[in-house]
Amino acid sequence: MSIRLSVKIDLLVILMIVGFSGQLFSQCGDWPADYPVKLVSVEIDTVYDKLFQANESGWLGADAATSIVLNDKRTLWLFGDTFLGEIIDGRRVPNRFYINSTIAIQDRTVHPLKSIKYYWRKSGETDIAFFPYQKGTSGKYYWPTQGIRIEDKLIVFCMSLNRDWSENWIAGTVSVVIDNPDENPMNWKMNYYDMNVGSDHFVLQSALWYEKPYLYFISMDDLNNQPENRRMILVRSKAVDILAGRGAESLEYWTKARNREFWSKKRDSAVTLFAPGCTETMIQYDESWQLYYCTTYNPVEPYIYLTVASQLTGPWSEPVCIYKNPDHTTMTYAAKCHPELSTRPGELIISYVTAPIGVDIENQGMDVYRPRFIRVRLAKDEQ
Repeated sequence: MSIRLSVKIDLLVILMIVGFSGQLFSQCGDWPADYPVKLVSVEIDTVYDKLFQANESGWLGADAATSIVLNDKRTLWLFGDTFLGEIIDGRRVPNRFYINSTIAIQDRTVHPLKSIKYYWRKSGETDIAFFPYQKGTSGKYYWPTQGIRIEDKLIVFCMSLNRDWSENWIAGTVSVVIDNPDENPMNWKMNYYDMNVGSDHFVLQSALWYEKPYLYFISMDDLNNQPENRRMILVRSKAVDILAGRGAESLEYWTKARNREFWSKKRDSAVTLFAPGCTETMIQYDESWQLYYCTTYNPVEPYIYLTVASQLTGPWSEPVCIYKNPDHTTMTYAAKCHPELSTRPGELIISYVTAPIGVDIENQGMDVYRPRFIRVRLAKDEQ
């Protein structure tokens, strides 16, 4: 065996052992020299990447994976379309097509891989979504995409959707205010409110941040209703208004006119925070470095991007690629930070989902259509 071939094999073995860690695994090219933070490493998180593997019976896989800290012991996870069924001969076999939402409660007092319990509902003998459609609200079903605990209440924001992928597939936004989030989820008292906002061209709740008294939304907006100009903008509402079931009438948009930036009740001149825009992301604040992080992506591409700002209103840095999904087929999406999992400054634990259009789960590998996790480590130039 030649020395060159031996070195190449040794390098391959090393990369396999460490989970393809470091910049070699990001596969994104050179990091900008003048960026606010430096990329140290990117690797598959060997613990959390196993968090949402398929059960032998029951929960087989889902997307979205939003985490919400409920208290010092419990974290709520939200999922969208979910397959239920069994693993048979090493394959996931659903017992029906899918349901539109499930949740999980994580007990953070035990090892992560022993911490998850899933919940959904039943109508008679039929499995149904945890957040079932409520008559009188927009659309025909819901996808829970974001949520936040504010004092003794929990708010979950859902996209409401129509049954076909027409021009009006996204019908609006429904907020669910839960009065007793510390109890068993099957006993939650849930109040559904149609917010009268949201469409194929505007998704309010791509990401959330709470700074009393305001709840801030980073929102996906198609500039001039042109999807090729998809971007992110900043919206806010007083938290008390959202808790009271108010919607569009309570919103203010960060706008710019005559070289001045200000809050406005109109979206027409909203400031572009960054692009591309996406429907599912998360904000993480690094208190030690006083920086906000946010992920974004174009779902038809394999890349996950990071953008950074010192304040929510910006300016946000140009998004830079931190990871190229090696398993990308048709879609890579729902790239979200999970701040409660980070252990030090400059560390991001990010989940994402890989899925082909029209997932045939029986004929896909076990890592398709379930949340995957990477660990990103950053450094800050102190000069």
